[in-house]
Amino acid sequence: MKQETKEPILTETNEPTSTETNPSRSKGTTMREKALMALTCGALLVAAPVLAACGGGDGTSSGSDAAKARYAAPTEAPSDARTGGELTVIAASDVDYIDPGAAYYQFTYMITSATLSQLEGYAPADVEHATPQLATEPPTVSDDGKTITYTIHDDVEYSPPVSRTVTSDDVKYAIERSLLPGVPNGYVQTYLAGVEGIDKAIEEAQDDPTGGAPDISGITTPDDTTLEIKLENTTSIGVIGALTLPVSAPVPEEYAKQYDAENPSTYGEHQVATGPYMIQNACVDDSGEVVDPKCDGELTGYTPNKEIHLVRNPNWGGEAGSPPDWDFRPAYLDQITIQEGFADTVSASKKVLDGSGLVNGDFTTPPSAIKQAATSGEEGQLTLTPSGGNRYVALNTSRPPFDDVNVRKAVVANANRTDLRNTRGGELTGPVASHYLPPEFPGFEQAGGLEGPDLDFMANPDGDPELAAEYMKKAGFSSGKCEGSECEITMVGDDSPPGSDTAAVVKDQLEQLGFEVNFQKVTHDIMYTKFCSTPSNAPEVCPNVGWLKDFNDGQSMLDPTFNGQNVIPENNSNWPQLDDPKINEAIDAATLIDDPEERARAWGDVDRMITEVAPAIPYIWDDQANIQSADVAGVINKFNANWDLAFTSLKP
Repeated sequence: MKQETKEPILTETNEPTSTETNPSRSKGTTMREKALMALTCGALLVAAPVLAACGGGDGTSSGSDAAKARYAAPTEAPSDARTGGELTVIAASDVDYIDPGAAYYQFTYMITSATLSQLEGYAPADVEHATPQLATEPPTVSDDGKTITYTIHDDVEYSPPVSRTVTSDDVKYAIERSLLPGVPNGYVQTYLAGVEGIDKAIEEAQDDPTGGAPDISGITTPDDTTLEIKLENTTSIGVIGALTLPVSAPVPEEYAKQYDAENPSTYGEHQVATGPYMIQNACVDDSGEVVDPKCDGELTGYTPNKEIHLVRNPNWGGEAGSPPDWDFRPAYLDQITIQEGFADTVSASKKVLDGSGLVNGDFTTPPSAIKQAATSGEEGQLTLTPSGGNRYVALNTSRPPFDDVNVRKAVVANANRTDLRNTRGGELTGPVASHYLPPEFPGFEQAGGLEGPDLDFMANPDGDPELAAEYMKKAGFSSGKCEGSECEITMVGDDSPPGSDTAAVVKDQLEQLGFEVNFQKVTHDIMYTKFCSTPSNAPEVCPNVGWLKDFNDGQSMLDPTFNGQNVIPENNSNWPQLDDPKINEAIDAATLIDDPEERARAWGDVDRMITEVAPAIPYIWDDQANIQSADVAGVINKFNANWDLAFTSLKP
């Protein structure tokens, strides 16, 4: 899933400003950047001795380890968790897509995990194994590996105005509608590529975008509680992994089809919930009480770029702190309000730390806030969570100048990845990346571990300008620097720190090699949806992209992001638009392997192959810093590295 880097903007009155932006704006060091780095590290150094982990190194110092132990993410609610109350989430920008069928954004998942019920979901402490949610138990796989069977609960009910029991047909429809052009899903066509009949269904959806969801013949529903999925040329691993994501949350066809007949679909603006919370609509009041059971379902609790208001789902079947038998989410809070439009990282963080009932949403905690949280005397206001992801600078390989592998190698060789990492806050925020699979992930060691593959252009994390010049000469630039019109490039990135700081360092490093960089700044959600994730509108460089695992397997890290067969018109995640036949073939082969050790080796090999062709500058495997007000008993979900709204409560 797409990583966040966005920061909040506050006005002088600490009220959110609009994140709507001009669409023309968009994820050796100069003295200015050296000063920026020094300020970042200094803020960490004075915070507390345990936070003195900044600058160079691989992120494994004793200071960094001690800090991570001290600020380890809480993954369980306290035994005396308070029920009731309202939590406010301070956010920078909007969700990528309000439609759960298209949702593919770390922050969006923070919301869907509280409002939807997938076949399986992730309990806060377990990132390796999903927990049955809508399903009664983990799926069964036939002896030949070609049939996956789910049994779902028979007592899960939709929120008003649908208010009926969920059936297996609703899950089938949810998956099928994700193939519609009006529901630009970013992962179903990747992970479900081997499902019987999906290719024909994709063609039908493309030929008739408003003709309704196409039928996937390999997905059948023998009865109201059984879902069967037939496979042709894939294993069950990726399919089961994908169905832990929002696409498997049920959608009632009789209600949604009128909205899915539009392109884009407007179902997201009328969505119904199956989780403990729902985005408020006219059917319910602030307390979740039904006031109009036959309302049209249009959301009243969603104002794009401003606010998302969650209230209790009256049809969930449980009470605060006491979930129904089929669910594992305690849902302590009465209401949750996501306030969007904040981008001043310092002011927004201070608001959270000094305030009451607040947590951060989609923005990264700045060093000054880390210092405040560490020295305030209030325990638990800061948490550090390994994200299981990476951040990198994507180079558009589909057109000049980055269609030349030697130009890309030159850019990577020249990149000071330590400086790039330091824009995120230094060593405390994670080790400098040398490839793509993150630490403690299947295939990480096989890909080279912390040191990475033995490649000259990746050897020096502080950059190697002389080697970069040699690669530029191999690309035909005799001076060792880029010359000519193709060296005039556009870069679209974040409009606020830390992403804008990262982009500034990238710009400087590109200019050292002779590139003329037109840096266009936009909010983080616009960067993805309008530019970097839309190939037809993608710039030459996207400096602020990053990827979190979809599930704990190499396919979820490398298939959507570097397989040329998975470049799609919207919600695309292969930001470099890399389309290397050998890599595509290796990815396809790796997806067919069942044995865990062999599969990890295969994905490690794929990682090496990708790193060798330099489609991007990987610069950090990051640990996410989250903050909360002193009166919040927050719980982090390690799958998403964010606050889990369905487990978080206010302190007694």
